[in-house]
Amino acid sequence: MNPFRFCGDMIHLFAILMLPVTIWRTKSCAGISAKSQILFAIVYTTRYLDVFTYFISLYNSVCKVVFLSLSYGTLYLMFYTFKTTYDYKYDRFRILYLTAPALLLSFFITHLYTVLEFLWMFSVILESVAIVPQLLMMSRTSNNKSFISHYLFALGSYKALYFLNWIYRYLDSSFYDPILIAAGVVETIIIFYGFFSIYIEPKAKSGPIRVVVTDAAGQLAYSLIFKIANGDVFGTKQEVILHLIDEPSTMEVLEGLCMEIDDLALPLVKGCVKTSNLEVAFKNVDAAFLLGVMTIIEIKEIKERKDFLSSNVKTFKLLGEALNKFANKDVKVLVVGNLANTNALICSLNAPSIPKENFTAMTRLDQNRAKSAIAIYLGLCVSDIKNVTIWGNQSSTQFPDVINASVQSCDGSKSVYDAVKDTQWLEDDFIKIIQTRESAVIQTRKKLSAMSAAKAAVDHMHDWWFGTAAGAWVSMGVISDGSYGVPKDLIYSMPVTIYKKQWKIVQVKHFIEMYYFIFRV
Repeated sequence: MNPFRFCGDMIHLFAILMLPVTIWRTKSCAGISAKSQILFAIVYTTRYLDVFTYFISLYNSVCKVVFLSLSYGTLYLMFYTFKTTYDYKYDRFRILYLTAPALLLSFFITHLYTVLEFLWMFSVILESVAIVPQLLMMSRTSNNKSFISHYLFALGSYKALYFLNWIYRYLDSSFYDPILIAAGVVETIIIFYGFFSIYIEPKAKSGPIRVVVTDAAGQLAYSLIFKIANGDVFGTKQEVILHLIDEPSTMEVLEGLCMEIDDLALPLVKGCVKTSNLEVAFKNVDAAFLLGVMTIIEIKEIKERKDFLSSNVKTFKLLGEALNKFANKDVKVLVVGNLANTNALICSLNAPSIPKENFTAMTRLDQNRAKSAIAIYLGLCVSDIKNVTIWGNQSSTQFPDVINASVQSCDGSKSVYDAVKDTQWLEDDFIKIIQTRESAVIQTRKKLSAMSAAKAAVDHMHDWWFGTAAGAWVSMGVISDGSYGVPKDLIYSMPVTIYKKQWKIVQVKHFIEMYYFIFRV
């Protein structure tokens, strides 16, 4: 055996072993295509049937048994042990579209018309395209698992080393198989094309990005702007130009704020624009934090809710029109000002040239509150709580959902229900705590949440910019596609995953139970 084949086999083994090990370690198979794994299982089964009929060497036989065992072991983990984490919605490719042509082509180009030879040729052709469902799945979902890119790279490297093996064999014994080489070329091109087009993250935008913050003279903005300038939102390598807009009467306050930003001496800040002019504020901006200009609590003279909504309609209509006229068309807009979902919808309707998906409303503060409440109850860190969901709107009618949430502890991962072991608290007290938390903060502090709201806005935009972690989702008010019975084109908080700045609504399990609790409360 030449060294190229041995190294290729070892890398191939590493690639196949990577999947079950990672699934077992993370307790999740999110982002992995079961369709591709089924195809690889078919490839190894049809190729290695001769292990029972023909002995070549101990090394050869052991490799075949190991490959078969790992392949079927991966499928067992995906369909049985961790089946609730499998993203079946995104794995929609019909494997018949690959197996049928491979069978037909094998019939015409096989070297010998024997069962084993025909199956071997079928396995060669099918292996060259077996990764296609995985690539298509990852283009649909935002589960960006770095180990999948490593898996692809290992598969491509294995095949590249086999090219060297074939060259070595040709020089050594004049052996070559044009069909084997052609299939290998196709497989290598597909794998590395997928690797470079899907898994290589885009670099930070060259030069600074422009970020607008409305109500910049307010307390919430004061807590938020430093985090933007410090790289907490867009990364520690992304330079920013801050656009700060507020009423003309606040220009002196904004001047002092810009002076403070200068005094921070932060290397990422490449400019600070203070203005009350919408064109200046929104010109060529890449991200927008719309903090709102009115709240029911702060504007004492507004007695009627309809007056409050009417005033917000006027304000966010103007902001939407400004975004439409002056902002970049891929601008990411986060609406924080209450009522955030309504305000975001008004903005989007008045900015028809910008995709509706680029307007989101913040419910991350409620998610953070829910995670914190669970962590405090269990005596754990907030980072140990995963996949808490906020449904609805940023109000006391929102529903904090932990039916699909999990807790990571020294004993491993378990559901929040199993960890808390107090159904009454989770379905009654906990929900009320989160729904009334804002009013409780106001009653105690005598002011609206500022520091925690700023942190939530940072979390929201950071995840939108960089994507969600593997197997995790976050809550965002997004434009509805009809999921969960929410009317289309309404902005409603749902669980989403994010990849390459594009969010996708998660189709969570146990929705029937969650639906019951929403309408029960």
